[in-house]
Amino acid sequence: MKNIFLFTTVSLALIGCGGGGGASTSNSTYEGPMKRETQYTMFPGDSVQKDSENTTLRITHVDGKAESNIELISGTATITRKQ
Repeated sequence: MKNIFLFTTVSLALIGCGGGGGASTSNSTYEGPMKRETQYTMFPGDSVQKDSENTTLRITHVDGKAESNIELISGTATITRKQ
């Protein structure tokens, strides 16, 4: 019984963490300065403020979905969530 509990706890922890060491993670509630090579989920009403002129962003949107993914490629930017 102890082993089943340990296995379940470790499995849930890995699922919650994404299970691996990939560079991109999804941050759907994060608000503040963006980090490079991190994927953020954006919803209608959320905004991104470019903090420098050389800021480059990669935006991925799938037709039919309300949310989009955004990633900071260069420069600095800040996410503001809809209140």
